[in-house]
Amino acid sequence: MAKTILFPILLIALTDVALQLDNALAISSVAAGVPAGQRFLVLAVGVLLAAGCLFLFTLIGSNLVERLAWLKPIAGLALLVIGGQLILTWIRQ
Repeated sequence: MAKTILFPILLIALTDVALQLDNALAISSVAAGVPAGQRFLVLAVGVLLAAGCLFLFTLIGSNLVERLAWLKPIAGLALLVIGGQLILTWIRQ
């Protein structure tokens, strides 16, 4: 059992790290325009806000998908469309 769940957990962790990289870039670019004495505060608030939004939206989304059965195929289709667009953009570059 432990081996069967380990791979999905690793995939989720890797995906989460990849998705957080764009947040780190956005937050650091905003902090670069702030005076040096306030950068730490801007970085800390940005990271906490990003983590809070991620948690809140994940909680809301998972509850909606759990309660509204018709939403699951639509969410799956949306993920497929977004993934397809990402692949096409990557191929074109």
